[in-house]
Amino acid sequence: MEPGVWLVTDPLAAERLLANRAALPPRGDLRNEVTSWGPDGPAMWMAVRRAMRPLLSASAVDAFVPQMIEVAQGIGQGVVDAMREAVRLVSAINVRYVLGEDVPRISSLVDKELRSQRRRVQRATFEVIRQHVRVSRTGFPAHLKEHGFDERTITLAVRTMLLSSHNVPAAALAWCFHEVSARPDVQERARADSQFCGAVVREVLRLHPPVWQLPRQLAEAVGDYPAGATLLFSPYLNQRDPRAFAEPDEFRPQRWLSGTCPASGSYFPFALGPRFCPGSQLALTELTVILSAVLQSHQLVPRRAPGPSRGILHAPRKLRIHVQS
Repeated sequence: MEPGVWLVTDPLAAERLLANRAALPPRGDLRNEVTSWGPDGPAMWMAVRRAMRPLLSASAVDAFVPQMIEVAQGIGQGVVDAMREAVRLVSAINVRYVLGEDVPRISSLVDKELRSQRRRVQRATFEVIRQHVRVSRTGFPAHLKEHGFDERTITLAVRTMLLSSHNVPAAALAWCFHEVSARPDVQERARADSQFCGAVVREVLRLHPPVWQLPRQLAEAVGDYPAGATLLFSPYLNQRDPRAFAEPDEFRPQRWLSGTCPASGSYFPFALGPRFCPGSQLALTELTVILSAVLQSHQLVPRRAPGPSRGILHAPRKLRIHVQS
């Protein structure tokens, strides 16, 4: 690694460091006055997270399962681009979950922003969400208004939730499609057993964590690491550690049916510590529900193997699946 950068792969060290409040995500560019949270952004985001907890609880997510099933049943037929179809399904669910209603324009803008990263596109997404927040009486906007947050903060929070719940869970879903389509026996068992279907999802998140690296910068010295150090954590590496997982490179969903759990530093697809993904329960539930609902009425057959992923998101490139009724 370059000077000042450490790759942390020891499970215990990863768990302790990610839980340390001095380990902060790298600061974004504060010059973008439209979409920046500003210098007090981290504290404000944590306050918003606390306010959103009831909306992301297991009971709240479970109440939304019928709508997840409804969306999943509309999966495309024939040969589909697995990632593109996964994005369409996940985005439809999460926009409805966060906003309390279908807003296709916002879903389209979120997708466009993630593809371009240009500031004018970011501004367009921000403005449309802001206009929606101003008049909304449902979903997260209404809830955050009741907690006294101002319009700009609510807009930033909603935008953050929609951006983070777009491509990342979709990549995991696309990997689920890949793994079950390539294994007819696994597909049949997942079709008949919802608990096993959940195990498939957890194993996919182990082998194919969409966020494969987590950078942190230390605001102060921690142990042997100096203030200002950049620490890199990799779920992809830690989750293939043979000390934690037998046959670590093999796809074995049954490992999750025994009731035993690996140490958290060996399995953290949703990160760890105070910045643990607030939507983890939503993601786990929707991935399991979508996969189960699709398999109830469809057969998945591989058509083109995925190419190697590139960049920050670990997603299957050019993966094609034949969806048969």
